[in-house]
Amino acid sequence: MIQTANPDPSLIRLALHGGAGDLADGDNDLMRQSRHALRQIAEDVCAELRRGVAALDAVTLAVERLEQCPLFNAGIGAVLNRDGQPELDAAVMRGADRGCGAVASVSRVQSPVRLARAVMEQTPHVLFCGSGAEQLARALGLTMVEPAYFITPLRLQQLEHARRRGAISLDHDTGADAAAVSSDSGGGFGTVGAVARDAYGRLAAATSTGGLTNKLPGRIGDTPLIGVGTFADDRSCAISCTGTGEAFIKAGFAQAIHARMAWHDWDLQRACSEALASVQGYGGRGGCIAIARDGSLQLPFNSNAMYRAWSAADGRVHVAVRADDAD
Repeated sequence: MIQTANPDPSLIRLALHGGAGDLADGDNDLMRQSRHALRQIAEDVCAELRRGVAALDAVTLAVERLEQCPLFNAGIGAVLNRDGQPELDAAVMRGADRGCGAVASVSRVQSPVRLARAVMEQTPHVLFCGSGAEQLARALGLTMVEPAYFITPLRLQQLEHARRRGAISLDHDTGADAAAVSSDSGGGFGTVGAVARDAYGRLAAATSTGGLTNKLPGRIGDTPLIGVGTFADDRSCAISCTGTGEAFIKAGFAQAIHARMAWHDWDLQRACSEALASVQGYGGRGGCIAIARDGSLQLPFNSNAMYRAWSAADGRVHVAVRADDAD
Protein backbone atom coordinates (compact mmCIF):
# COMPACT_ATOMS: atom_id res chain seq x y z
CA MET A 1 0.00 0.00 0.00
CA ILE A 2 1.08 3.59 -0.59
CA GLN A 3 1.78 5.28 2.75
CA THR A 4 4.44 7.86 3.57
CA ALA A 5 5.95 9.25 6.76
CA ASN A 6 5.86 12.75 5.27
CA PRO A 7 2.86 14.35 3.59
CA ASP A 8 2.76 14.16 -0.20
CA PRO A 9 -0.05 16.31 -1.70
CA SER A 10 0.06 14.27 -4.92
CA LEU A 11 -1.49 11.35 -2.98
CA ILE A 12 -4.67 13.28 -2.17
CA ARG A 13 -7.91 11.92 -3.61
CA LEU A 14 -11.53 12.73 -2.74
CA ALA A 15 -14.99 11.73 -3.94
CA LEU A 16 -18.48 12.67 -2.74
CA HIS A 17 -21.94 11.47 -3.68
CA GLY A 18 -25.37 12.93 -3.09
CA GLY A 19 -27.66 10.14 -4.22
CA ALA A 20 -28.67 8.40 -7.43
CA GLY A 21 -31.82 7.84 -9.47
CA ASP A 22 -33.47 8.17 -12.87
CA LEU A 23 -33.79 11.83 -13.76
CA ALA A 24 -35.81 13.35 -16.57
CA ASP A 25 -33.85 15.02 -19.36
CA GLY A 26 -32.82 18.62 -18.92
CA ASP A 27 -31.63 20.78 -16.06
CA ASN A 28 -33.46 22.49 -13.23
CA ASP A 29 -32.79 24.84 -10.36
CA LEU A 30 -32.56 22.10 -7.72
CA MET A 31 -30.03 20.23 -9.82
CA ARG A 32 -27.93 23.35 -10.28
CA GLN A 33 -28.07 24.08 -6.55
CA SER A 34 -27.06 20.50 -5.76
CA ARG A 35 -24.14 20.61 -8.18
CA HIS A 36 -22.97 23.89 -6.68
CA ALA A 37 -23.20 22.51 -3.13
CA LEU A 38 -21.20 19.40 -4.06
CA ARG A 39 -18.51 21.50 -5.72
CA GLN A 40 -18.21 23.90 -2.80
CA ILE A 41 -18.00 21.12 -0.22
CA ALA A 42 -15.48 19.16 -2.30
CA GLU A 43 -13.27 22.21 -2.81
CA ASP A 44 -13.35 23.05 0.90
CA VAL A 45 -12.52 19.47 1.93
CA CYS A 46 -9.71 19.23 -0.66
CA ALA A 47 -8.23 22.39 0.84
CA GLU A 48 -8.29 20.72 4.25
CA LEU A 49 -6.58 17.63 2.86
CA ARG A 50 -3.85 19.82 1.36
CA ARG A 51 -3.36 21.31 4.83
CA GLY A 52 -2.56 17.81 6.09
CA VAL A 53 -5.94 16.79 7.56
CA ALA A 54 -6.36 13.03 7.95
CA ALA A 55 -8.67 11.16 5.59
CA LEU A 56 -11.05 10.29 8.44
CA ASP A 57 -11.41 13.95 9.42
CA ALA A 58 -11.94 14.89 5.77
CA VAL A 59 -14.78 12.44 5.13
CA THR A 60 -16.44 13.27 8.45
CA LEU A 61 -16.36 16.97 7.60
CA ALA A 62 -17.67 16.37 4.08
CA VAL A 63 -20.61 14.27 5.23
CA GLU A 64 -21.45 16.63 8.08
CA ARG A 65 -21.59 19.48 5.54
CA LEU A 66 -23.87 17.37 3.33
CA GLU A 67 -26.10 16.63 6.34
CA GLN A 68 -26.46 20.39 6.85
CA CYS A 69 -27.54 20.95 3.24
CA PRO A 70 -31.34 20.52 2.78
CA LEU A 71 -30.88 19.51 -0.87
CA PHE A 72 -29.80 15.97 0.06
CA ASN A 73 -31.40 13.02 1.84
CA ALA A 74 -29.36 13.18 5.06
CA GLY A 75 -29.65 15.33 8.16
CA ILE A 76 -31.71 18.45 7.37
CA GLY A 77 -33.87 17.52 4.40
CA ALA A 78 -33.84 13.79 5.07
CA VAL A 79 -36.83 11.87 3.77
CA LEU A 80 -39.60 10.78 6.13
CA ASN A 81 -40.92 7.38 7.14
CA ARG A 82 -44.55 6.21 6.93
CA ASP A 83 -45.35 8.03 10.19
CA GLY A 84 -43.91 11.33 8.95
CA GLN A 85 -40.76 11.07 11.06
CA PRO A 86 -37.06 11.21 10.12
CA GLU A 87 -35.02 8.11 10.94
CA LEU A 88 -31.36 8.69 10.17
CA ASP A 89 -28.44 6.28 9.67
CA ALA A 90 -24.70 6.98 9.36
CA ALA A 91 -21.31 5.27 9.48
CA VAL A 92 -17.59 6.07 9.35
CA MET A 93 -14.58 3.81 8.81
CA ARG A 94 -10.80 4.30 8.95
CA GLY A 95 -8.66 2.22 6.62
CA ALA A 96 -5.50 1.96 8.69
CA ASP A 97 -6.98 -0.30 11.39
CA ARG A 98 -10.60 -0.81 10.32
CA GLY A 99 -11.74 1.44 13.13
CA CYS A 100 -15.45 2.05 12.56
CA GLY A 101 -18.65 3.34 14.09
CA ALA A 102 -22.27 3.47 13.01
CA VAL A 103 -25.73 4.56 14.14
CA ALA A 104 -29.22 3.75 12.88
CA SER A 105 -32.76 5.06 13.36
CA VAL A 106 -31.86 8.27 15.18
CA SER A 107 -34.02 11.39 15.01
CA ARG A 108 -32.71 13.70 17.73
CA VAL A 109 -28.98 13.90 17.01
CA GLN A 110 -28.02 16.96 14.98
CA SER A 111 -25.20 15.20 13.12
CA PRO A 112 -25.56 11.42 12.77
CA VAL A 113 -22.09 11.13 11.21
CA ARG A 114 -20.54 12.86 14.24
CA LEU A 115 -22.30 10.36 16.49
CA ALA A 116 -21.00 7.50 14.34
CA ARG A 117 -17.50 8.94 14.75
CA ALA A 118 -18.02 9.15 18.52
CA VAL A 119 -19.14 5.52 18.61
CA MET A 120 -15.87 4.57 16.95
CA GLU A 121 -13.64 6.68 19.17
CA GLN A 122 -15.39 6.70 22.54
CA THR A 123 -17.05 3.29 22.95
CA PRO A 124 -15.95 -0.36 22.65
CA HIS A 125 -18.82 -0.99 20.21
CA VAL A 126 -19.50 -0.46 16.49
CA LEU A 127 -23.26 0.01 15.96
CA PHE A 128 -25.95 1.68 18.07
CA CYS A 129 -29.58 2.26 17.12
CA GLY A 130 -32.66 4.19 18.17
CA SER A 131 -33.08 5.43 21.73
CA GLY A 132 -29.84 3.79 22.87
CA ALA A 133 -27.88 5.74 20.28
CA GLU A 134 -29.59 8.96 21.33
CA GLN A 135 -28.87 8.31 25.01
CA LEU A 136 -25.23 7.80 24.09
CA ALA A 137 -25.19 11.06 22.13
CA ARG A 138 -26.53 12.96 25.15
CA ALA A 139 -23.99 11.31 27.46
CA LEU A 140 -21.16 12.28 25.11
CA GLY A 141 -22.34 15.88 24.88
CA LEU A 142 -23.33 15.92 21.21
CA THR A 143 -25.82 18.52 20.03
CA MET A 144 -29.41 17.27 20.29
CA VAL A 145 -32.45 18.56 18.39
CA GLU A 146 -36.14 17.79 17.97
CA PRO A 147 -37.15 15.62 14.97
CA ALA A 148 -38.82 18.67 13.36
CA TYR A 149 -35.33 20.15 12.91
CA PHE A 150 -34.75 17.78 9.97
CA ILE A 151 -38.13 18.15 8.24
CA THR A 152 -38.50 20.36 5.15
CA PRO A 153 -41.61 21.23 3.11
CA LEU A 154 -40.28 19.31 0.10
CA ARG A 155 -39.98 16.07 2.09
CA LEU A 156 -43.50 16.51 3.48
CA GLN A 157 -44.77 16.88 -0.08
CA GLN A 158 -42.86 13.78 -1.18
CA LEU A 159 -44.29 11.78 1.71
CA GLU A 160 -47.86 12.84 0.92
CA HIS A 161 -47.34 11.91 -2.74
CA ALA A 162 -45.98 8.50 -1.74
CA ARG A 163 -48.85 7.90 0.68
CA ARG A 164 -51.43 8.68 -2.00
CA ARG A 165 -49.79 6.18 -4.33
CA GLY A 166 -49.18 3.60 -1.63
CA ALA A 167 -45.53 3.62 -2.67
CA ILE A 168 -41.96 4.26 -1.60
CA SER A 169 -40.57 7.33 -3.34
CA LEU A 170 -37.21 7.36 -5.10
CA ASP A 171 -35.37 10.46 -3.92
CA HIS A 172 -33.80 11.47 -7.24
CA ASP A 173 -36.30 9.94 -9.66
CA THR A 174 -38.52 12.23 -11.72
CA GLY A 175 -41.50 11.89 -14.04
CA ALA A 176 -45.09 10.81 -13.58
CA ASP A 177 -44.36 7.14 -12.95
CA ALA A 178 -40.70 7.22 -11.94
CA ALA A 179 -41.40 9.15 -8.75
CA ALA A 180 -42.45 6.03 -6.90
CA VAL A 181 -42.12 2.26 -6.84
CA SER A 182 -44.14 -0.41 -5.12
CA SER A 183 -43.42 -0.81 -1.44
CA ASP A 184 -42.33 -4.42 -1.84
CA SER A 185 -39.57 -3.58 -4.34
CA GLY A 186 -37.18 -2.25 -1.71
CA GLY A 187 -36.20 0.68 -3.94
CA GLY A 188 -35.36 4.26 -3.10
CA PHE A 189 -32.23 6.27 -2.53
CA GLY A 190 -30.63 9.68 -1.97
CA THR A 191 -27.85 8.92 0.49
CA VAL A 192 -24.73 11.11 0.86
CA GLY A 193 -21.17 9.93 1.34
CA ALA A 194 -17.47 10.67 1.03
CA VAL A 195 -14.26 8.70 0.51
CA ALA A 196 -10.74 10.07 0.71
CA ARG A 197 -7.05 9.27 0.53
CA ASP A 198 -4.98 11.79 2.45
CA ALA A 199 -1.46 13.13 1.90
CA TYR A 200 -0.07 10.18 3.87
CA GLY A 201 -1.85 7.60 1.71
CA ARG A 202 -4.45 6.67 4.32
CA LEU A 203 -8.03 5.83 3.34
CA ALA A 204 -11.39 6.57 5.01
CA ALA A 205 -15.11 6.51 4.21
CA ALA A 206 -18.30 8.01 5.66
CA THR A 207 -21.97 7.76 4.69
CA SER A 208 -25.24 9.25 5.98
CA THR A 209 -28.88 8.85 4.93
CA GLY A 210 -32.52 9.36 5.75
CA GLY A 211 -33.38 6.14 3.95
CA LEU A 212 -36.60 5.82 1.94
CA THR A 213 -39.65 8.06 1.72
CA ASN A 214 -42.64 6.28 3.30
CA LYS A 215 -40.46 3.44 4.59
CA LEU A 216 -41.79 1.30 7.41
CA PRO A 217 -40.65 2.68 10.78
CA GLY A 218 -37.53 0.91 11.99
CA ARG A 219 -36.27 -0.03 8.51
CA ILE A 220 -32.46 0.09 8.21
CA GLY A 221 -30.59 -0.04 4.92
CA ASP A 222 -26.99 -0.61 3.92
CA THR A 223 -25.52 2.75 5.04
CA PRO A 224 -24.69 1.86 8.68
CA LEU A 225 -23.64 -1.71 7.86
CA ILE A 226 -19.85 -1.88 7.82
CA GLY A 227 -18.65 -3.85 4.81
CA VAL A 228 -21.83 -3.13 2.86
CA GLY A 229 -22.62 0.56 2.39
CA THR A 230 -19.52 1.94 4.12
CA PHE A 231 -16.00 0.50 4.12
CA ALA A 232 -12.31 1.40 4.23
CA ASP A 233 -9.17 -0.73 4.37
CA ASP A 234 -5.74 0.63 3.44
CA ARG A 235 -4.94 -2.73 1.81
CA SER A 236 -7.64 -2.25 -0.81
CA CYS A 237 -10.04 0.69 -1.01
CA ALA A 238 -12.55 3.08 0.57
CA ILE A 239 -16.21 2.83 -0.49
CA SER A 240 -19.48 4.68 0.14
CA CYS A 241 -22.72 3.51 -1.49
CA THR A 242 -26.08 4.93 -2.49
CA GLY A 243 -28.97 2.90 -3.80
CA THR A 244 -31.49 0.20 -3.08
CA GLY A 245 -30.14 -0.76 0.32
CA GLU A 246 -31.72 -4.20 0.48
CA ALA A 247 -29.98 -5.26 -2.76
CA PHE A 248 -26.63 -3.87 -1.60
CA ILE A 249 -27.01 -5.88 1.61
CA LYS A 250 -27.77 -9.09 -0.29
CA ALA A 251 -24.69 -8.48 -2.46
CA GLY A 252 -22.42 -7.86 0.55
CA PHE A 253 -21.30 -4.98 -1.63
CA ALA A 254 -18.21 -3.33 -0.14
CA GLN A 255 -16.76 -6.49 1.37
CA ALA A 256 -17.12 -8.20 -2.00
CA ILE A 257 -15.05 -5.46 -3.63
CA HIS A 258 -12.40 -5.64 -0.90
CA ALA A 259 -12.17 -9.43 -1.17
CA ARG A 260 -11.66 -9.38 -4.92
CA MET A 261 -8.94 -6.73 -4.60
CA ALA A 262 -7.13 -8.05 -1.53
CA TRP A 263 -7.35 -11.77 -2.22
CA HIS A 264 -7.57 -12.02 -6.01
CA ASP A 265 -5.61 -8.90 -7.04
CA TRP A 266 -8.44 -7.42 -9.09
CA ASP A 267 -8.26 -3.72 -9.92
CA LEU A 268 -10.88 -1.35 -8.53
CA GLN A 269 -12.79 -0.97 -11.79
CA ARG A 270 -13.29 -4.72 -12.25
CA ALA A 271 -14.21 -5.30 -8.61
CA CYS A 272 -16.78 -2.47 -8.59
CA SER A 273 -18.29 -3.59 -11.88
CA GLU A 274 -18.77 -7.15 -10.64
CA ALA A 275 -20.28 -6.03 -7.33
CA LEU A 276 -22.68 -3.61 -9.02
CA ALA A 277 -23.77 -6.35 -11.42
CA SER A 278 -24.61 -8.44 -8.36
CA VAL A 279 -26.72 -5.57 -6.96
CA GLN A 280 -28.57 -5.35 -10.27
CA GLY A 281 -29.12 -9.09 -10.18
CA TYR A 282 -30.99 -8.63 -6.91
CA GLY A 283 -33.18 -5.99 -8.52
CA GLY A 284 -31.29 -3.02 -7.10
CA ARG A 285 -30.18 0.30 -8.53
CA GLY A 286 -27.68 2.87 -7.38
CA GLY A 287 -23.92 3.17 -7.29
CA CYS A 288 -20.85 3.92 -5.22
CA ILE A 289 -17.80 6.12 -4.95
CA ALA A 290 -14.53 4.28 -4.41
CA ILE A 291 -10.84 5.10 -4.07
CA ALA A 292 -8.21 2.34 -4.27
CA ARG A 293 -4.99 2.24 -2.29
CA ASP A 294 -3.12 3.19 -5.51
CA GLY A 295 -5.25 6.33 -5.90
CA SER A 296 -7.46 5.15 -8.75
CA LEU A 297 -11.09 6.29 -8.55
CA GLN A 298 -14.32 4.64 -9.62
CA LEU A 299 -17.80 6.19 -9.47
CA PRO A 300 -20.04 3.57 -11.13
CA PHE A 301 -23.84 3.52 -11.09
CA ASN A 302 -26.60 1.64 -12.92
CA SER A 303 -29.33 4.30 -12.72
CA ASN A 304 -29.20 7.12 -15.26
CA ALA A 305 -27.80 9.59 -12.74
CA MET A 306 -25.71 9.87 -9.59
CA TYR A 307 -24.85 13.20 -7.99
CA ARG A 308 -21.08 13.13 -7.52
CA ALA A 309 -17.95 15.25 -7.15
CA TRP A 310 -14.35 14.12 -7.18
CA SER A 311 -10.72 15.19 -7.25
CA ALA A 312 -8.20 12.82 -8.81
CA ALA A 313 -4.55 13.12 -9.87
CA ASP A 314 -5.10 16.48 -11.57
CA GLY A 315 -6.10 18.06 -8.24
CA ARG A 316 -9.17 19.72 -9.76
CA VAL A 317 -12.71 19.26 -8.49
CA HIS A 318 -15.11 17.79 -11.05
CA VAL A 319 -18.90 17.56 -10.65
CA ALA A 320 -21.35 15.40 -12.58
CA VAL A 321 -24.89 14.06 -12.42
CA ARG A 322 -25.47 11.89 -15.49
CA ALA A 323 -23.08 9.40 -17.08
CA ASP A 324 -22.01 11.71 -19.91
CA ASP A 325 -21.92 14.86 -17.79
CA ALA A 326 -18.82 16.36 -16.14
CA ASP A 327 -17.33 19.79 -15.51
